Amino acid sequence: MKKSLAISLIAFILFISYSAACLAEDMYVGDITKLNLRSGKGVKYGVIQTLDSGEKVTVLSTVNGWTKIGTMAGNEGWVASKYLTEQKPANLKIEDLNIQMENLQEQVEVAILKNNKLNEENISLTTRLNEISIKLGNAEKAFNALQTDSKEYLTLKNRYDKIAQEVTAKDLRIKSLEEKVNDQYIGIAVKWSLTGAGILLVGFFLGYRSKRKRSSLL
Repeated sequence: MKKSLAISLIAFILFISYSAACLAEDMYVGDITKLNLRSGKGVKYGVIQTLDSGEKVTVLSTVNGWTKIGTMAGNEGWVASKYLTEQKPANLKIEDLNIQMENLQEQVEVAILKNNKLNEENISLTTRLNEISIKLGNAEKAFNALQTDSKEYLTLKNRYDKIAQEVTAKDLRIKSLEEKVNDQYIGIAVKWSLTGAGILLVGFFLGYRSKRKRSSLL
């Protein structure tokens, strides 16, 4: 019983090892012009398909220098193992490089277009900046002129206010003098009136006395 179990276990391990060895693996046809896919392990077997260099195949098993493969076209057959490689052959690498170069060329063209667009935007921004600088300079000149005019206006206004105050003071003084002159004129008129009235009274009185003396003499 134990012996049978041991034999079964060894058989199972061998089966697992063989299965692992036979797991499908992707490989490539090496750097040769053509490779014949044959129906059996040897050149005596018929050709099923001709494979090109760099063609990708799936490895199914390997026996005595011959490898059973499956092609992308769905065929299965045998090829010489020495013509298979795990690395991509030179022609595939060249194709990959060409694809990369094409991608890089497209990226360069896109970068050039973006650069041209950025240059156009830069020129536009520079033009706008110059226009804004000119407008700013004009605004600064206008502000300075306005500031100068404001200063002159304030100076003129101060002078006007000062002159207006002087005129008002002079008007008040003239009115005061006029009042004094009027008062003096009225005083003089009264004096002249009183003096005239006094003279008339004195004359009347002297005339009256002179008349009485004449009457007495008669």
